[in-house]
Amino acid sequence: MEAKFLEFIADVMEVEVDEISMETEYKEFEKWDSLMMMNLLMEVEDEYEVSIPLESAGKIKTLKDLFDLTA
Repeated sequence: MEAKFLEFIADVMEVEVDEISMETEYKEFEKWDSLMMMNLLMEVEDEYEVSIPLESAGKIKTLKDLFDLTA
């Protein structure tokens, strides 16, 4: 499940999947800035049919944190 998630995120970020991992950190990865965060949130909500509250979004530090919100 995590591998499919990373493939999806890599596609959204327009990077190779081997450039990211579940430990990739927000603002530490060049492509993952605040604009990309908003894009990721919208794409993840659509793809996984979830609603991510803004309070939760503010606590996302890694891709694993974002993945955990898809469950």
